[in-house]
Amino acid sequence: MKPDRKNLLVRIASALVALPSVGALVFWREPLGMAALCLVVATLALREYTAMTMAARPAAERAGVVLVGVGLYLALYFRPELGALWFLAATLAVAMLMLVRAVDIPAAGARLYAAEFGVFYVGGLLAALPLLHRSFGPAWVALAIAVAFGNDTGAYFVGRAWGRHKMAPTLSPGKTVEGAVGGLAAGLTVTFVAGWAFGWAFSPPLAIADRVAIGLIAGVVGPAGDLVESLIKRTAGVKDSGRSIPGHGGILDRIDALLFVGAYVYLHVTLFRQ
Repeated sequence: MKPDRKNLLVRIASALVALPSVGALVFWREPLGMAALCLVVATLALREYTAMTMAARPAAERAGVVLVGVGLYLALYFRPELGALWFLAATLAVAMLMLVRAVDIPAAGARLYAAEFGVFYVGGLLAALPLLHRSFGPAWVALAIAVAFGNDTGAYFVGRAWGRHKMAPTLSPGKTVEGAVGGLAAGLTVTFVAGWAFGWAFSPPLAIADRVAIGLIAGVVGPAGDLVESLIKRTAGVKDSGRSIPGHGGILDRIDALLFVGAYVYLHVTLFRQ
């Protein structure tokens, strides 16, 4: 069996194992179930992030960044109306943490920037999904996940079949313009199918404008999230963020696009559907 085909089968098998559990928590009406799932994901993703960007630093320092990121996630979930205060507190906490061992001055600044970004990147963006679930219902979370993964899947298969023009060769050599267009079309298809088949699950019903806006913008911010993680990995000199999911790499590899798409969907519903 060819390596590419074997890897695809492993990816599919991993998805089939994980999807029932994730789906059960997404569609469970109890908001704390989704919050607990995202808490675990945030912790694992931050561990992967610090392992990539702070590999040479003491374990206690990396653990401190993870704790601040998880703390930001929890604070945003329980008191989102104080979001500005939580971001200020997280900024101060990471800065103080980095000052404790600021002995390698040439690298200390870059380490500070990486730590601050990681806290907001994972702890901040991931909070959007459980907030979306609690405030607007499971259907919106399911839509965000379906659009992100639909876009990724469409880009993968169209890119493999017809991809000729590289989109960002220095960051992700496998991504093509044709794949991006295929992913955009797949994302739009997901939103229109969701509005047609499951419109009753959204209150008020999913309007045409919502389907177009979410499908189109997710088709842009999703790949951007993927490329941001690729930039982090290229800088760290690693292929995958981890090895926790067979065929997919690490947790961060699996949620890179979803972090951006989930945050956008939460913004869209909050700003335009209230």
